[in-house]
This record gives sequence, C-alpha cells and structure tokens, in this order.
Amino acid sequence: MLKSMTGFGISEYKDAKRTLRVELRSVNNRFLKIDSRLPDALQAFECKIEKSIREKINRGTVLVSVNYQSLLQESEYVLNCARLKEYYRLLSDVKKEIGSREKISVNTLTMLPGVLQKNKNNDEDANALLSICVSLVDDALTKMLHMREIEGRHLEEEIEQRKTGILVMLDKIEVRSPVVVQEYSKRLQSRVASLLAGTNLELTDSNLCREIALFADRCDISEEISRLKSHLYQLQETIRLNEPVGRKLDFLVQEMFRETNTMCSKANDSIMLRDLVEVKTEIEKIREQIFNIE
Repeated sequence: MLKSMTGFGISEYKDAKRTLRVELRSVNNRFLKIDSRLPDALQAFECKIEKSIREKINRGTVLVSVNYQSLLQESEYVLNCARLKEYYRLLSDVKKEIGSREKISVNTLTMLPGVLQKNKNNDEDANALLSICVSLVDDALTKMLHMREIEGRHLEEEIEQRKTGILVMLDKIEVRSPVVVQEYSKRLQSRVASLLAGTNLELTDSNLCREIALFADRCDISEEISRLKSHLYQLQETIRLNEPVGRKLDFLVQEMFRETNTMCSKANDSIMLRDLVEVKTEIEKIREQIFNIE
C-alpha cells in the first residue's frame, strides 16, 4: 500500500491547570527530517516527543508544533523562609561577637545555599506535561498517518491508470514498428528506381535487402519495449508492497525514462515519435506522483 508524504494531524487537551495543542504536518523530503517547535517547559524532552514519529515514519519533513498555556500562576522558585531566618540569626550572632556594624543584606541572604529553591510543583508539572504531550503526539500522528494512507490510495490509482495507458501505447508502437520498415522498403525502391531511370545502371535485390536490413536493425526497438514493459510490471508489483517504496519507484522511473529515450533516438517515424513523446509525458506524470510517496 502506498503512503503519501503529505499529511496533517491535530490533537488537543485541556484541564483546570493547562491547555495543550499538538499539530503535525508532513511534506516531501528524500529523507526523514523532524522540525520540532516546543515550549520552554518541553525543550528538554525533544527526543522523547519525537520517538514515536521516528518509529512510524521513514521519509518526509515533519513539522511538530506544540502550543502550551498554563492556567495557573506559579513561581519557578520558592523562598525557604526558615532557612533565611536561620542564616540571619547566625550572622547577627557573629556580628555581636566581633562588634561589626555592617548591615545584613537580604539580597546577600537570598544568594546563600538553600534559600531560593526550585519549585517542586514545576518538576511534577513538567513530567505530567510530557506524558500528556506524548499522548497527544501519538493521537495526532495516527490521524496524520491515516491521511497519508488515503492520499496514497489516490496516488496508487492514478499511477495504475497511467501505467495502463503506457502499455496501450507500447502495443501500438509495437504494431507500428514492422510497418515502418515496410514503408521504408517501398520508399527506397521507389527512390532508387527514380534515380536510375534512363540509365543503364541496375541495383540488385541483394543490395536493397542489405540496406533495408541495416535500417531495420538501427530502428529495432523490440528490446527496449520489452524492458519498458518489464519495468511497468515491476512498478505495479512494487506499489502493492506493504512497506515504504518511494525510492524503489524513483529508480524504476529513471530506468523507464532511459528506455524511452533510447527508443526515441532509434525511431525513424513521425507517428512512433509522437506516441513515444506521449509515453515520456505519462512517465513524467508518474514521477511527479512518486515525489509524494514515502
């Protein structure tokens, strides 16, 4: 089953403490690239947030956007008043003993160890926030993957249609190929007869046959048609595999172009060239769709 690299998923959460919104967007890329835009509270957990995305997606650029809003006003640090008073008492006792008149600065006291402490509630909130965020990412990822699968089915249908059209045109070209040689033979005989009219010169049938055989050999595209058909059948089998196949399909399309270009250089017939140009056009349209496949 084909999967597109284009998709979108969104998931939201809200309670009395916070609101959280996760958006995932994916677009084309030859490799996997994740661009995460996280709030400060989740910056340290980027790898954990991206883990499920890396496990389930092989190619594409994925934009992870997390919007977080706290509904509570809590300080990042809290003041340990008991420890501050203890420091003040000790310093006051020392001042009396040494007879110092220097004032004890509150600013100085707050810089002493243990006076300003990190709010434990913030650590607990960060872990809870991470858990919620990972759950939202998984939910948004499921939605995005579903969208990529739907788009992949549409791509598969279009590629199948174009593949069928190319095979029909190749059948026409295959039928036309021997006719080209026959027409060349008639033109050659007519041209030679016209040029030798009124002279005593004669061109033997063996000479004509040799020239026609050389022309037929130069214009023979049967091998190229056979290989191109083989690539088309491989294309059909590949798009039905249950795995990422974008790179395999890209390689097959390159080979299809090569065979078609060879046929164009060999074809010495306007009708065949017109059909071959149409074949190249259809292959190009297939390649455009493959750019979107994971």
